[in-house]
Amino acid sequence: MVEQSANQGARRSLSKRFNLSLIVMYIFTVTVTTPAIYFITKQQVYNRAEQDLILLVDVVKSIQNFVANDLRPHFMKEQIYYSPSFSGIVATSRIAKYLKQKQPQYYISNVSDNPLNPKNKVQGLEQDLLNKFRSNRNMGLLNTMGEINGQTYLVSSAPKVSKKGCLRCHGEPERAPEDVKATYGTESGFGYRTGDVVGVSVVGVPLEDVQSLTIRHSLMVIGGITFLFTILFVVVNLLVRRLILEPIMEITTVAKAVSHGDVIREVNVKDRKDEIADLANAFELMRRSLVAAMKRIKRNS
Repeated sequence: MVEQSANQGARRSLSKRFNLSLIVMYIFTVTVTTPAIYFITKQQVYNRAEQDLILLVDVVKSIQNFVANDLRPHFMKEQIYYSPSFSGIVATSRIAKYLKQKQPQYYISNVSDNPLNPKNKVQGLEQDLLNKFRSNRNMGLLNTMGEINGQTYLVSSAPKVSKKGCLRCHGEPERAPEDVKATYGTESGFGYRTGDVVGVSVVGVPLEDVQSLTIRHSLMVIGGITFLFTILFVVVNLLVRRLILEPIMEITTVAKAVSHGDVIREVNVKDRKDEIADLANAFELMRRSLVAAMKRIKRNS
């Protein structure tokens, strides 16, 4: 009974070793996978935001080019200074307002620290960007991350430089068109000089929370890994028991019987061509040699 218990303990130990190996592989896989998921997810978030940002910047530029090249010459010829048709900044602001109703997650603004419209006053990140463009006049475009209204954005910004044509509305207040003064007054938005950085154009695409997105992706992947390892655990245990443990138990049982004098019982490991079959055949040869030796001894005696 003691030997049987010892052998059962040994068999359990072999099973435990296989199971422990699987558990170590599982832990290692999860440990390696989690940081990999974080970096992959982070890159996906930035790539997706960057693609949206490029598209949005191109849309804004297209609007401003349309106003400058198609609308403004006609209205100047007619001496009409209706601001949405005359100013690309105003047109962009109007369109951004309507876009926000459809796609509130995107951010478009053309702002200044000396705007005609008080609603276009710089604040927060916009002021920082404007200061950077003024300190480095060679900087034509800046892509960065920043927080706007409590949301993290991937931001593309460009300086708004005063040109000669801008002075028609933003030069001396008394020379400004009457409809501009009637709409915005004469307290702000004037005194521009050609070549000055007077504002900044900001386009922003929200960055998803990488942490929470990583957790969701990690849980999904870890769930899949756990499912696969559970199946692997069950399959490996069945295979180990059938292909390794049971044949070894058979050889062990016959070996015990032979040790107690029962040399008639044969090792029954069929249809195998592996190391365990070699072991079984070697033991069977030994048993038959022992049987033959015992018969010779009996005849000689």
